[in-house]
This record gives sequence, C-alpha cells and structure tokens, in this order.
Amino acid sequence: MNLAGASSSRIQTSAGRRWPMTLWIGLAILLACEALLFIDVWQTGRSAAHTEALIDAWRHRPVHGIISHAARFVSIHMTPLVWTGYILFLDGLLELIGRRRNIERSPIRRRPHHFATLSLASIFIWCVFDAINFNGGMKAWIYIGMPPNWADRWWGYVLAFGAIVPGMLLSGQVLLNLGLFNWARSRPWKMPSWGILLVLLVGAAMFIWPLVHRDPITNLTLWTSLVFLLDPINLLLGRPSVLRDWQAGRYDRTLAAFAGGLLCGFLWEFWNYWALTKWVYILPFLGSAEHFRYFEMPVIGLLGFIPFGLECWVMWQTIRIPLDGLAEPLPDNQHLL
Repeated sequence: MNLAGASSSRIQTSAGRRWPMTLWIGLAILLACEALLFIDVWQTGRSAAHTEALIDAWRHRPVHGIISHAARFVSIHMTPLVWTGYILFLDGLLELIGRRRNIERSPIRRRPHHFATLSLASIFIWCVFDAINFNGGMKAWIYIGMPPNWADRWWGYVLAFGAIVPGMLLSGQVLLNLGLFNWARSRPWKMPSWGILLVLLVGAAMFIWPLVHRDPITNLTLWTSLVFLLDPINLLLGRPSVLRDWQAGRYDRTLAAFAGGLLCGFLWEFWNYWALTKWVYILPFLGSAEHFRYFEMPVIGLLGFIPFGLECWVMWQTIRIPLDGLAEPLPDNQHLL
C-alpha cells in the first residue's frame, strides 16, 4: 500500500468534512444581528416604525450599557451588517456543498476578481433603480431613518448596495449546485432574428414607460424591462444570455435566478421591518391589496422579486462588456457567477 497516497487521501477527506470558517462566521453575524435587534426592540418597548418621526423618537430613547449600545447600533445599521453576514454564510455554504458533492466550490474563492467587480456593479445597478424611482417621480419606496451624518452613511451604502446582486446570484447558485433545477431541460430550438428584435423593442418600450408616464404603477414594468432590452444585446454579442440558455433547452439558470431573487426578497423584508434605518412602500394603485403585507411589502409586490434576480444577472452580463480581460472569464452555462 502507498502510505503517502493513503495519507494524502486522509488529509483530503478531513478537509472535505471540515465546515468552512466563513459559514460559521456568517451564521454568527446573522444570529448576533437578529438577537441585538430584538434586544433593542424589547428594551425600548417599541414596535416596527413606519414614519420618519416615529423612528426619530425611538432612536433618541436613551440606552445604557455595552449590550444596549451595540443593539442600538445594529438597529440603525441592520441592513449592511446582516447582508454582509449572509454573503459570508453563502460563501461557506457553497464551499461546503462543493466539497461534499465534488463540484466547483464557492465562486467568491474561485473567481475573487469577478466577485469584487460584481459587488461594485451591484452598487451601480441599484443606483439605477433608485434614480428611476426617485427622479422619475414614482417613489414606490422611500428610505426613512437614514443617519444624518454622511460619514455614518457611506459605508452602509457600500455594504448594503454591494450585497444586493451577489446575494441573489449566490442564493441561486446554491440551488443550482444542489441540482434542484436539473429537470428544467427541453430540446434545443432556434429563435428567428425578427423574434430577437421584437424582444428588444418590447424591452425598450417597457423601460421608457416609467420615464414618460410618471406614476407608481409603472414600477411594474421596471422590474422586467431590462431583461427584454439587454438580453438580446447579450445574445448578439455572444455573452451569457437568457435567450441563449432557452434556445439550448436549458431553463435551470433562469429558474435559479428567479428563486434567488424571491428568497432574498423574503429576507430583505424580514430583516428590514424592525430596523431603525429602513424602507417603506407607497403603492396606492394596489387599492385594498396594499394592506395585505409581508412585513413592509404588500404581498402581491413580492412577485417583483422573482424577475428582479434575473434582471440583475442580465444587467451584470452587459456591464461586464468593457471589463473583459480585466476580470476572470465569463461563466459557463452552469453558473450564475
């Protein structure tokens, strides 16, 4: 028997069974943030705030002791802190799944430059949606309780906005690596050129509508318009594309992006609800349906998170065009990032 080979095998087996440190660190951050947030809620006797005035009143309630001050800090900065923990947790989970299933491991470790540029692009992508929402006159959502000092804001913006797209795509990648959508296959088919052009024109119309007709209801097209507008461009330029996947008879990546967006939507709204810096929605066009809510989000609005994950993935493939050669190569058809 080859003793060196046996020793190497034992080392590899031991490494494969070891749980990644980022999984534990991420989980610890998630649990600590949740515990400290509810300590602040319990100690101040408050509930979820829905107005700027109420948040301001609760934020200025005195706190005493290290734990109480930490709880107040987390309550104000809940979103950037908890989503940093979630990204670390997903990194560890993907690494663990890769070891156990003998497949490629965490894309954060495998393609660090790609992940770094994705996080920067995520900030830009969310600023695009924010700009349309606020400057386009819709104001379907507003932020309340923002720290008055810019020095207290900027790092929260970077961490929170930089985690939006990675959070959805990493969540979807976990589902892909678990093989949950392996069944979504069909025979290859071919879309005619006029069909690709039609998809692009529909996307352009859907994107222009919120800019021309400034009303919260136009927000409905915002969450799907860029899929139709940009994906045909990605297809024609030979980049990863929804239409290319579909024509190859593969729908697993699309479903994973859908699921990643919806899962993160549930988490965003849950972690946002009791925070002292948060967002609220103003969707009067929903009528009585606006009052049936999952935390702050009207239940029907959760549907918007389904295409949002895919739209951000499509936007990222377009944004990467001038970055080719500066980051790692494009992902294959089995990966979201």
